[in-house]
Amino acid sequence: MLRFLLVLPVAFLLAWEALIFESTGFALLSVSVVVFSVLSFLLLLWQRRRVEVRLGIPMKVAERGQKFQVRAEIFSQNVFPMGRIQLLLAYGENQLNAREKRKLSLEDVPGGESVITERVTIHRSGYYEFLVKWVRIYDPFGIFYLSFRQKAKANAMILPKLEEVPVKLGEGVKHFYGETMDYDEDQPGMDPSEVFGIREFHDGDKLQRIHWKLSARTEKLMVKEDSLPRGCAIVLFMPEGTEENGRMLDYMASLSFTLMDAKCAHYVAWQSSSRSDVLRLRVDDEESFYLALTTYMQDVSAQKETGLVERYREKYKGEQYLHSVCAYADGTLLVDGEICGGREHDQEELFLR
Repeated sequence: MLRFLLVLPVAFLLAWEALIFESTGFALLSVSVVVFSVLSFLLLLWQRRRVEVRLGIPMKVAERGQKFQVRAEIFSQNVFPMGRIQLLLAYGENQLNAREKRKLSLEDVPGGESVITERVTIHRSGYYEFLVKWVRIYDPFGIFYLSFRQKAKANAMILPKLEEVPVKLGEGVKHFYGETMDYDEDQPGMDPSEVFGIREFHDGDKLQRIHWKLSARTEKLMVKEDSLPRGCAIVLFMPEGTEENGRMLDYMASLSFTLMDAKCAHYVAWQSSSRSDVLRLRVDDEESFYLALTTYMQDVSAQKETGLVERYREKYKGEQYLHSVCAYADGTLLVDGEICGGREHDQEELFLR
């Protein structure tokens, strides 16, 4: 823009010199400067309509503190190259207005496809949105530029670093059944409402468990084995609001992974912003853990609400659980309704009986 401001004084000075010295050369030079500037600006207007910018993130899932690449893909249908293109890249957690900003630029942009890459490191876990705030293109001589907006967006999931949480599980948690529609596929139990399998009669089996019709067909005594319910003794209530929940998200994710690793099935519950309702997902293994974590991170709202535990009990009334672990964005952790260790809870051992 500074060069553009110099065009008019230069053209005026050349015209002034042409009048004083009655020089045809200076006059032609002054007219050439004006004509060249007009043509250059018109070319820029034409190029602006034939440029498209897209954002791409090859690795959409990264760990907190890990570098990943953001690609600005420029598609130009112009025959003449642009002198320079500049982008303002902004990114932040999906539900927040606060954004970090970076300027990306590329010189001598030819027709066709060009790529600007930027390495980004984010030190806070969450679901992040990347967008192009504006695009600025320059003419080949850098005299003029035009700024315009384009709807170029991309998202990336920044996962927390998982660490082992000190937790001790009591017999009540290990052998909790509760009311559930899930049953263990590997071992029988004592729930007669669901048949686990059928096997041959052993000494000590009750006569009431004999499958008489099958025994008659096989000419062997066969008994029915009851199923083992896989209830969830623990419910983890994830932090609401994304402004300050980075540390609590890391802690709760690590706690969930520790419980999963200890073969302790549990629920992860949160207030859904997309459905305006309390949602939960069961965590049994690594696949279900990452499903619950990523679904929560994409769905949590920046708005902080209260009464999550009460809303959960109202929605799932009749279901029993032994322990609730409720995290708040301000760093408070409640275990069964009582504050656990203030902000130093991550150093204490949880004893869930």
